[in-house]
Amino acid sequence: PASGRTYHVKFNPPKVPDVDDVTGEPLIQRDDDKEATVQKRLQVYSEQTRPLVAYYESWAKSDPVAAPKYRTINGTGTVDEIRERVFKALA
Repeated sequence: PASGRTYHVKFNPPKVPDVDDVTGEPLIQRDDDKEATVQKRLQVYSEQTRPLVAYYESWAKSDPVAAPKYRTINGTGTVDEIRERVFKALA
């Protein structure tokens, strides 16, 4: 939307479906928020990122003193819940 506000169907829905809360403008779906784009991101994660995660997990288990710190954070929930988990993991 022209306002720049973003919504989420579950975690931050607009008060009226498909309508911006402030301006009343119709909401649009971003091109990067479509199923094909998400499928591609998951493929890239599986091929490129997941092996890196496995590498650091393995390193942390074999040599916890020398290995960089590795934390897993659950990304499900509200922005505030996730932020709290991130801050707790970094403390």
